[in-house]
Amino acid sequence: MASRLDRLTAHWRRDLRIPLLSIYLLVVGLVLVVAWVFIRRAEVRLVADVGAADKALVQSLALETETSLHLARQAIAALAEAPAVQARDPAGMRALFRTAMEARQDLVLVYLLDADGTMLYHYPEGPGSTLGWNFSFRDYFQAALRTDRPVLSKGRISPTTGKPVVTAAMPLRDEAGRFRGLVAMNLALERLSEALQAIVRDQATRGHNVSLSIFDHTGQLIADADTDRLLDKTYSLPTWPGSEAPSGEPFWAVFSDAPGQRAWLYTYARLPESGWVVMVRRPADQAMATLQAFRQGWLLAMLLFPLGGAAFWTFLSRSVLTPLEQLATYSRGLGRRRYIGAPPDEVKLLARRADQIGHLTRSMRLMQADLERRFQELATLLETSRAVLSTLEARQVIDTILEQVQRLLDVRICSLFVYDPQARIYRVQATRGLSPGYAARVQLQPDDERSPTMQALRERRPVQVADVEKAPVSAALRRRARQEGYRALLAIPLLTREAPPAALVLYHTRPHRFSEEEIELALHFAHHAAMALEHAVLYAQSDHLRYLQTLRLEAVIQSVHDGLILESLEGKILYINRQAGRFLSCDVRRAVGQPADLLLRRCLGASHVPTGASPYEPLEVVVEVGGEKRDLRLLSVVVREEDGTPVGRVHILRDITAEKRLDRAKSALLSAVSHELRTPLAAIKGYVTSLLADDVEWDPATQREFLEIVNQEADRLQRLVTNLLDLSRLEAGTLTLRQDAILLSDLLERAVRDVDFDDHPVRVEVPPHLPPVNVDAARIEVVLHNLLENAVKHTPPGTPIQVTAGIADGQVLVRVADRGPGVRPEHRKRIFDRFYRAPGVRASGAGLGLAICKGFVEAHGGRIWVEESPGGGATFAFTLPIHLV
Repeated sequence: MASRLDRLTAHWRRDLRIPLLSIYLLVVGLVLVVAWVFIRRAEVRLVADVGAADKALVQSLALETETSLHLARQAIAALAEAPAVQARDPAGMRALFRTAMEARQDLVLVYLLDADGTMLYHYPEGPGSTLGWNFSFRDYFQAALRTDRPVLSKGRISPTTGKPVVTAAMPLRDEAGRFRGLVAMNLALERLSEALQAIVRDQATRGHNVSLSIFDHTGQLIADADTDRLLDKTYSLPTWPGSEAPSGEPFWAVFSDAPGQRAWLYTYARLPESGWVVMVRRPADQAMATLQAFRQGWLLAMLLFPLGGAAFWTFLSRSVLTPLEQLATYSRGLGRRRYIGAPPDEVKLLARRADQIGHLTRSMRLMQADLERRFQELATLLETSRAVLSTLEARQVIDTILEQVQRLLDVRICSLFVYDPQARIYRVQATRGLSPGYAARVQLQPDDERSPTMQALRERRPVQVADVEKAPVSAALRRRARQEGYRALLAIPLLTREAPPAALVLYHTRPHRFSEEEIELALHFAHHAAMALEHAVLYAQSDHLRYLQTLRLEAVIQSVHDGLILESLEGKILYINRQAGRFLSCDVRRAVGQPADLLLRRCLGASHVPTGASPYEPLEVVVEVGGEKRDLRLLSVVVREEDGTPVGRVHILRDITAEKRLDRAKSALLSAVSHELRTPLAAIKGYVTSLLADDVEWDPATQREFLEIVNQEADRLQRLVTNLLDLSRLEAGTLTLRQDAILLSDLLERAVRDVDFDDHPVRVEVPPHLPPVNVDAARIEVVLHNLLENAVKHTPPGTPIQVTAGIADGQVLVRVADRGPGVRPEHRKRIFDRFYRAPGVRASGAGLGLAICKGFVEAHGGRIWVEESPGGGATFAFTLPIHLV
């Protein structure tokens, strides 16, 4: 039983008829079931779908009605605030109410009731006056007693006009909140009915039978497209079980399907503020017309599906499934190479068909021929691959490849051209079919632009000539073709990296255009030929390459800036680069083979140099290299195998002179800044403490003197902080300049005024017609101030200071000269470095002034330098750009 079930399952999997029939029945059944479920549920869902237009209409009417009622509430609230109403002034109320009725065409009556509901005044004032009547029984009066906001009455038919009206009222209260009456207005609802009638007429022109009604919050009809229904006081908002609005929903739609009565589709909208309801009603048979048509179509499909399915199944089985089964059997036989030569008879009959089955059969017959050819090509390529891998003799492999090319591509002549780097030409290295004399004489020039072989090598793609006699080739190629008897050729470049450039050339004795399959097959043979050439070249050059790699690695190690020493497990030096020999002042050739620890201790003077596999710590020493003291850091690292076994040691000597110099500069900065900050802060602290002392009373002159000193020291402290900030901006590249046209004489005047020269005479010489400079005035004032203060600081008392200006090379040249000790030539290049102070110079300051001067001047596009003064001393000169008009 189990084996029979397995056979049935296997047959079901192999036979396409069973799953197709199952799928067909499943789809048909699913379609019919889904259609029936849809019909059963559509009655409920169609309420929302069909009522979409009615909901839009209801929403529009509700919005318009709610807006009108909202404006009425606003209007009555505004009337209640009017002074005439508050004072109950008949004359004022007459004018006010007249204006209100002129503004709203739907107003019928505006009036004022007192706290008892008695009519005090109404407008219009014509005959039929109700002055003195009591209206406290009205619902809006009772509602106004309980609120201080506008109220809206229920709809009612006016006893005087016989038309529906609604009342909007606003209670009046005094300051204590006591009810004083109300002001109200009656709104005619006739316009609502007229609007509903217009909509019904418009819907009728479109073929829709609808009815529109508006009910107040009590369910009473107040507007309808059928005006006769307004006179029926018994007609109210229709209700039945299931017609209530869902919780929180302003819009809803329901069906009324009472037995024995015509079904209707009702669509409602409730106004949120007033509670009124707008209703649209249409016959349900119109809304359900689509559903009835769908039911009829479903019944028709129940009849057509089985009949059509049977006919379709018969056609499908005979025309498609049976031929596909035959083709599947034929396809399996092709894979096993069962059909060699002619296919079976049933396949021949199928090949005569003009439809897709016939096309598929013919394609499979072509595939059979192509498979046989592919099997032959694959066997040949495998044989060629074995020849390439089995020997390194390139000539033997190339001969085998050319033989296979002749056999598979049906060409009589083929040859391999290889570049000769010494003669700088391409020669025939191997050939089949070419005459020996021709093969020995033929040469191809690399710069021959009309040669197909050279074009293939330049463009690195196959190039073919279908007919040498008709193609635009050189006369030499045409002559060679006639001599050897070929008319077409295909040149394929060999993509080699190490071997010389080469190309495989195939020749046809007749005009012939090589197909894509032939070119692809030739490319495979070309790749094998390239591999054979590469193997031969790599084999011949392997030792040379290893030697070159060794030299290259040594060149890299020799070019590094760090010293490198390789040490064996026995402690002997295996390798040492030039930089290490320079640091250790030793001959690197003689150092190889010596004990590494002895060399390091002798040259570095270190008491302990790590050796072997012992732990290490970086060691810093000072050595003399080329007559200059250099700081070195010795780092020793143990070299291990992948399993952790030590095989030697590497010693790295790194020059850290620049790092040490930077550390010393940082220390100098901290020392100088702390000293410069401490001095003014100490003075400020001392004088302020003295002024704040309780046991001493200072006279005003002394207090002013102390404060002036505090001010001077604060200015000094501010200049130091400003210098540090400016230097930071200069180094960060964030300094921004505001360049304007400024007279240099004005800048000098302000700078001289701000410097305390003591007893140094100052002479300023500026030509009267010196053009203005294009500078940031504040920055250049700092430059002048620093240079002048520097001259005062470094020159003996009483020596003069001279400032001159002029034109030089299209720029303004400024010189500040003194008669001090000057700057020696070896210090002039570094005098403008930050924190640099010439040896032997004793002066206060952090060494930032000249560095800031250089940064500001160069930021303006100028330059600054120091030179010796003619009469002794130093002259600081700098240039500034001229302002161009």
